[in-house]
Amino acid sequence: MRSDVREAGHSGARRRGEGQEGPIRRLQGLEQRRRTPHAEVRMHRKEEEGSPVAVSWTEGEERAREAIERWRAAPGSACLLHGPPGAGKTALCTRLIAEAGERTGVCVAAVQVGRASRFVSEQEILASLLEQLGDDVLHPPRDVLKLRSDLQNRLANGQDEDEPEVLIVLDGLDECVDWPRDAGVSTLRVLGERVRCVVSVAGGDADAHAWTERLGWKDCDVRLIEVAPPSPAAAEARAIPSWAAAGGNAGPEALAAEVERDLRLLEQGAVALEVLSVLARALAPLDPEDVAELLEIDDVAALGLMRAYVPSLGRLLRWDEPMGAVRFHHEALRGAWEQRSAGRDEAEAVEARYRGAIARCTAEPSRCRATYFRRHASAHLALGGAPVTSMLAFAEPGWVEAVSAEALAGALLDLRRLRDRIGEEVERCRSLPASLAAALVRCAAAQGAAATLGDAEPWASPDADLVTPRLDADAARALSLLALAAEVSLSDRAGVLERAFVIADRMGARWSSPSALIAVAEAADGERRTQYARAALEAARRSDGEDAVRGLVAAAGLLPEEEALGVAAEAIARAGGAPPALVPGPGVSEASAVALERASRSLPALQRIRVLARLLSGLPAEARARAVQDIERLWVPWCFENKEEAEAVAPYLSEPLLERALEEVPIWPVHALGARLVSVGREDEARALVLRWAGSIAGYRADALLRLGEGLPPGRRPMEEVRAVFEELAPEERCRLIKEHPSASVALLGEEAALRIADGCVEPSGSYVRIGALARLAGALPEPMRAEAARRAVLAFGAGGHDADALGELCAAAPWMSPADAARLLSTSLLDDSGISSLAGVFQGWASVAQLAGVFRRAGGEEAVLAVAEEVAFAGRWLHGVEC
Repeated sequence: MRSDVREAGHSGARRRGEGQEGPIRRLQGLEQRRRTPHAEVRMHRKEEEGSPVAVSWTEGEERAREAIERWRAAPGSACLLHGPPGAGKTALCTRLIAEAGERTGVCVAAVQVGRASRFVSEQEILASLLEQLGDDVLHPPRDVLKLRSDLQNRLANGQDEDEPEVLIVLDGLDECVDWPRDAGVSTLRVLGERVRCVVSVAGGDADAHAWTERLGWKDCDVRLIEVAPPSPAAAEARAIPSWAAAGGNAGPEALAAEVERDLRLLEQGAVALEVLSVLARALAPLDPEDVAELLEIDDVAALGLMRAYVPSLGRLLRWDEPMGAVRFHHEALRGAWEQRSAGRDEAEAVEARYRGAIARCTAEPSRCRATYFRRHASAHLALGGAPVTSMLAFAEPGWVEAVSAEALAGALLDLRRLRDRIGEEVERCRSLPASLAAALVRCAAAQGAAATLGDAEPWASPDADLVTPRLDADAARALSLLALAAEVSLSDRAGVLERAFVIADRMGARWSSPSALIAVAEAADGERRTQYARAALEAARRSDGEDAVRGLVAAAGLLPEEEALGVAAEAIARAGGAPPALVPGPGVSEASAVALERASRSLPALQRIRVLARLLSGLPAEARARAVQDIERLWVPWCFENKEEAEAVAPYLSEPLLERALEEVPIWPVHALGARLVSVGREDEARALVLRWAGSIAGYRADALLRLGEGLPPGRRPMEEVRAVFEELAPEERCRLIKEHPSASVALLGEEAALRIADGCVEPSGSYVRIGALARLAGALPEPMRAEAARRAVLAFGAGGHDADALGELCAAAPWMSPADAARLLSTSLLDDSGISSLAGVFQGWASVAQLAGVFRRAGGEEAVLAVAEEVAFAGRWLHGVEC
């Protein structure tokens, strides 16, 4: 890490009393949506000096500028300015931006962070940067996780040679109230070749090093430049406030103490002290109506109060006349006053005023006049560690209003803060009590609803389609209730299922998904079962492609026998008799298999035999025996087109057919034939077959040996052969085999070896298989080792960046996770890991309630599952105004 400039002065182009206002022009708020590829900046300079070149700098500032120029000319993408408040960091940033803006081939994106500029949250900062880089961050509105991902990709990939260089400037980043401390999620961690970044923070060397780590920057890639304050003489000569000079008359704290002493001597000084404390607690400049809301007085009284007292507090405050907002001259002065009043009775009184104003605003959002509290209420509560229950108002339809893209962006920010508070409570509890489980699902439902509304943009078009999202969400809610029902006792299961049936009764006939109706039908009995099956049948007939055929096949198994036969014939006709379309994989119900077997008798022999092969495992014993006889009768060489069909038939081969299959090994999986040979007492032949046909490829040989060995009794398994071939494999291939054959791996490799090999695949490309292998081992290892395998799977999931594809695998290990790990997984994954956010996605799909149902049970027991089920039913209020 390089460090330059141990002393830098202060710009002389400042007027007394205004010297601490940031010279970067206040970037417009998100609601104004400026879109420009360059950051427009303005230097505060002496009136007679019209060019940045003419700005007067102290000798120290010249040294700082020279250090910045050396950084710009040398390799290295990151620069961090640091120094005490008022030292001149903003002036240096402004100069850098102004010069870069005058150069062609440079795209500047800059944000002055802080309460005065109204940029205090990470989401607002990232949105502004992306906007300045040309992205449209409001169509649709984005949550901070999406903003992070988008900006990370933009900055890490850099620019092409024919595109302008990007310069990112974040002045005063330490004033952001929620910038993440985890370097792993830093948007600035990786910077492309044509991307450079300057960040300024207040503080000394220790603070600079801490921020370097926080931003994820490597020591060799960042240059630290310390900006020291001007000397007292230089400060006096340039009209810089004395508290900002070296020595600084004890700094801003001394000025705050002096002002307090003066005010306490005044007859109405207590009122002025309260006004100062109210302003110091604010996260942005306060308008008169904001002050009126806080003090519970009318606007006229608030304006009179400010006119009476703000002018006398000019050493600390400035007021944008006429009737504008009030703020502190400098963040250091605000911080000094807030620190001075902390712990006193007046501080608690101010906190109570903020809590009261926020409670009034959230209770009746439509009547909230003060825009300040619409924008900052959640930040106040989150920063104050407010109870989760007091923040649930942000997850109400009255707060998440689809009146504009800006409003939804603000709602997403509020919901993220609620989500973070829930995460903090999860860490404290190390489990997921029912109340937190309900709060988590309620918040996720609001997030999904906001995303759905943002996609539809109902404020922009009266014809916006919200019917389809509502129907999809209803189907997803019903499916999630089915999954939750499987996690509770029989005594409670009927109640959870009834909630799903109520949803299906109301809207199921209009669902577009046959599979959702099939799932509900399979859980129902009697007339309801038939009713849902017929609705699924109609949905399948309306569908296209594979969903149609699968829906018809599944519906056939839920209808009366004669009706089922007709539907099965319809499915065969729709699929053109193609076996893979009719039975794409295992899982066909017994009733569907029987109907298809009967309906397929009219198919040509080759199609018939292949359909039968796919149905064998689903048929009842008597029907299966007849099907095997038909296969023997219709058999012709090479009649099966893929290994899946051959493997399905292998367990039922008679001795004559087994001999014929051994002649067609290229299409017949050797492990399946080997298993059949073992089952008829020909173990030596099975071993020889596997070693002969799989001998050329180590991975294939290992796969076949594992499958063969699992079916052999202990003492006769090919353990040495398996261990030897594993030595030939790459770590990722070994891990994949353990994932596919967890029980066999434990049996042939040994418990410790299997766990060690699975956890040893640390290459990024092997993250998915590592998580899957560890999760599946949790169910295959002896009981004392299962919790350890689950723990390692959870750690691998976190290290792998929460891969949505791996989450389904990880959920299989839920019964052996610790409650703390399960609760943490829920708080960080529900909806957030789905990749695409929507109301339906909260309940069904990747990272949904349905997928995580078992994790809810592990994290909080049946009480949590029942609380979640109640919230799922309650979530029907979203989009409730849509007429279907």
